[in-house]
Amino acid sequence: MVSSWVRTAPKSGPSGLDRLPDDVVILIISQCQIDDLFYLRLTNRRIWAIILAYITTIGPAVARRTLPNAIRLLNRPVDGKYTFAWLKQLIPQQLAAILVDRHRFAHDWGNTRYGIPAEDPWGDDLRARVANGWRVLQKLSAISQEVYKLKPGALGLSTKELGLALFSLTRSRYALAEARERQALERRLVYIASLTESSAKDYKLMFLLLSSVFRMSLSTNNIEDYIPWIFDWGHGIDGQRLLRRGNSWMTWYILHEGPSIFWQQWCIQDPANPESKNYIRDNSLQAWLGKDNAVQRFTPNFPSDEWKDVNEKEHALQRDSAYKIQLAMEKQTGSQDRAMANQIPSLFDNFTRYSDCRRLRFQEGTPEPDETMTDVPFHVEFRCPEELNKRYSVLRLASSSRLPRD
Repeated sequence: MVSSWVRTAPKSGPSGLDRLPDDVVILIISQCQIDDLFYLRLTNRRIWAIILAYITTIGPAVARRTLPNAIRLLNRPVDGKYTFAWLKQLIPQQLAAILVDRHRFAHDWGNTRYGIPAEDPWGDDLRARVANGWRVLQKLSAISQEVYKLKPGALGLSTKELGLALFSLTRSRYALAEARERQALERRLVYIASLTESSAKDYKLMFLLLSSVFRMSLSTNNIEDYIPWIFDWGHGIDGQRLLRRGNSWMTWYILHEGPSIFWQQWCIQDPANPESKNYIRDNSLQAWLGKDNAVQRFTPNFPSDEWKDVNEKEHALQRDSAYKIQLAMEKQTGSQDRAMANQIPSLFDNFTRYSDCRRLRFQEGTPEPDETMTDVPFHVEFRCPEELNKRYSVLRLASSSRLPRD
């Protein structure tokens, strides 16, 4: 089975690879990235046997090829064994390192650095919790992906539902979406009920950090016109909180796609490519709009009063599913605080104590750890056209009220 951590096709096929001598195959595979290795192992039994037999050589080489700036993460495992499982676990660990490193409560030019550098051992405990949260998200995503691959006959649709769907393509599509979401939700709720309280809290902590990845500008950037946040019209500035609560369609998209989209944007896509920073944004828009290319072409500049969700019923269904998942996870922690506020003091405490640690190091002349994540395209940028329109409306109203009257 292909690892659900990554879902992109390999960059090049294994044409003729299985006919080469073992030593040549090892050299070639060692130049791959983790994603490619996951796919190569499925090409034939000989390739898989070579990977397993020489994983102590291939594993570290592939890890360094994929994560060239990671140092502490690629240290020899505690048990001294490089395994395929070790290689796979690098994904949530690297995502956790990025999330903790790049998280900010303030601008980069502020005096306080909110976030803990990936190469600083001080943040190991927090990174371990966040990595576990990524694993929970990966499992929730894998459940959804598995259900969405089921054929219609395996979704438990009644004869009446199947009969009604025959008369309308729109009704058929909605019936299938409803059946898939119902089955995915049932399976996910069973999984959530099996989680320990600590794992549920780790997921919440990870999602709290993850929500800060999404940023929405109130104005058009002078360099780039940000595409509007069209998923939940009217939420705008409050989007991060609603994302955590499960009130946003983007929550459903994250739960469905899982860590793979963040792995692609942060670790696999070329950071020198301007399009890399928009990987999540562009793919989420494509998932939202589907095949409606006319709407997609219209998206960058359309005003809020002309906005219309072409798949409103299906998206409402998905939002409801995301909300129930987040609510169930909240209950699994033993907390009824829907705003996740109980996690915020813990998070602030981590960063505050680290700030004190940095200050003490500075006084003692201790060198700062290396910064290795500065080139990661961390944020997902959108624009809030509705809030922008409202702000301009208020300004126009205030301006007109100050005009002299005849």
